[in-house]
Amino acid sequence: MTPAAAVPVVRWLDTRAVTVSEDGLRELGPGDRARAAAFTFAADRHRYRVAHIALRRTLSGYTGIPPGQLEFGREPCPCCGGPGGRPALAGHRGLHFSLAHSADAVAIAVAVEPVGIDIERMPGRCTCDLASAMHGDDAAIVGRLPEPQRHDAIMRWWTGAEAVLKCTGAGIGHGMDGFGVLGGRPPDGSGGARRAAGCWLMPLAAPPGYAAALALRSARPPAGVTVSGRGQRGAPDRRAWRDHGAGAGPRSQGRHSAAPPGGGGTAPADVR
Repeated sequence: MTPAAAVPVVRWLDTRAVTVSEDGLRELGPGDRARAAAFTFAADRHRYRVAHIALRRTLSGYTGIPPGQLEFGREPCPCCGGPGGRPALAGHRGLHFSLAHSADAVAIAVAVEPVGIDIERMPGRCTCDLASAMHGDDAAIVGRLPEPQRHDAIMRWWTGAEAVLKCTGAGIGHGMDGFGVLGGRPPDGSGGARRAAGCWLMPLAAPPGYAAALALRSARPPAGVTVSGRGQRGAPDRRAWRDHGAGAGPRSQGRHSAAPPGGGGTAPADVR
């Protein structure tokens, strides 16, 4: 089973609704287990385990390989050639995936072309300091907006830029100011997707209190998004989510040059 060529598949999870069983723990790889054990707080450990068990089970459904036997690696970084590029599934070059988790939300994207997904919990603090990390065009757009539109635009920029960088494999360690995210109108017939750094970027409807975006490196814009479970066009079923409002803010995986809007952080992950 593979995703349709032009339609990425997105799976949403609420970690509060998932109980990790002993069978699930056995499906994690040695690196997963070690990284989960590195978390100080049990809640963070639980979120990490839920996200990585779900990723393995999702990819197992496409490959037919048991979750615990899947092997991951990384492509070279397109910027520096180092080993920290896009995560890859050994032996399945035509199957691409991306994982994001923030607070209690997990998002997994699967596609037949390089894909990146990001989700961030809306922070309860001012995020205007992030304008210094933006492309100049985006910073100018944000600077003209009043609150709360400015806050929302910054979160759209953050999730969009990180989704693109996860799609390309560059990561945010090489900076987030090399391309614009917010400017211009999406082309006609693109379904709201716009070009950014060689990818098609589209916002996703997210659970209450979160922002999300998906990027796909393809010649044509994605023909929508297939959601694993209920919901439409990348949206989780909101009836299954409790709205926590603004909280501590997002947590992002990977290399950081700018602090995520809500601060905090996680142990390094095998996959981003």
